[in-house]
Amino acid sequence: MTHPETTSVLGRDGVELQLTDIWRRLLGRDDVGIHDDFFSLGGHSLLAIKLTVEVRRLFQVDLTAADLLSAATVAELAEIVRGGTARRQGQLVRVQQGSGGSPVYALPPVSGTVLLYPPIARAMGLDQPFWALQSLGLLPGEEPLSSLEEIAEHFIEQLRTVHPDGAPWNLIGYSMGGLLAYEIARRLRERGERVGLVGLLDTRITVEPSGDPDFALRALLWRGLRLELDVDWLRGLDPGTRAQVLVERAVAAGTMPADFDADRLRRMIDMYQHNLDALTAYEIKPYDGPVTVFRVTDRSLEDGTLPEDLGWGEVAEQAVVVDVPGDHFTMVEPGQVEVLGRRLREQLDTVSAAAPAS
Repeated sequence: MTHPETTSVLGRDGVELQLTDIWRRLLGRDDVGIHDDFFSLGGHSLLAIKLTVEVRRLFQVDLTAADLLSAATVAELAEIVRGGTARRQGQLVRVQQGSGGSPVYALPPVSGTVLLYPPIARAMGLDQPFWALQSLGLLPGEEPLSSLEEIAEHFIEQLRTVHPDGAPWNLIGYSMGGLLAYEIARRLRERGERVGLVGLLDTRITVEPSGDPDFALRALLWRGLRLELDVDWLRGLDPGTRAQVLVERAVAAGTMPADFDADRLRRMIDMYQHNLDALTAYEIKPYDGPVTVFRVTDRSLEDGTLPEDLGWGEVAEQAVVVDVPGDHFTMVEPGQVEVLGRRLREQLDTVSAAAPAS
């Protein structure tokens, strides 16, 4: 959120002045105030990575995506830097405080990160409380959970620490996150709790085991790093060398900052694979409630003809389909995400209006 009365304030001490300078250089704009939100000013996942690298270089403080989302202004981040260490909040991240209504909880895609959700939250309206969860295993020393069921149960425990008493559970998820949202909703409903919106953002009902042992590596190359490299050659490298090579190539291509840590990239690759393994082993069970499928209108990336509801009518009591522009990847990017956010809010309002009072 931007506070007009403080927008012109460029820093009250050395830490804030340096952070403001980083913001201005990364975002390519001069109108940065200490209370402006990084993502609201046009920040995105790659710039967020560059920001964490800059903070580490200047202050020797390691930030995570979760830290940046929970402290997305210069003033808030300066508190972390002055303390000399990033705050640790488990996997739960408050993306947007909002001003009322039941919170929305967003579950992570296969990459495990939550950086795609701030634009969605903003597009839903700044008054909407919005939390996101990142996968266990992205940080040093963390061990990822082995099954989607274990992940869902762990996330429920995390969410209970912030969920308002008596409020309905509104769950959304992009890609793999949709399956997590579904499984969490199913478990909560079995326990007699109120479930509101279950928003599945272009999520298929099942993930077929891939015959390609390098699928996770290819996905990271193509989507994350946007590199065209010989996967057979990469496969022959040991994990440490492979991560270093990918960092060097990505830096040269401009898709990764020069000081990015190869160890962090190796954890990202491992996270892809752990989550894919959990997805392919998941056995879906029926859910006695409705789900809302946000279906892309550009289906040129799809293999064959998929059902309009992506198969969710087979397991859920009802599957409502809502069209959104873009393909599986561009639906969450600028130019398309604004429509996705509005339609998510419309569906949330519809579900809330139809729900019985607690």
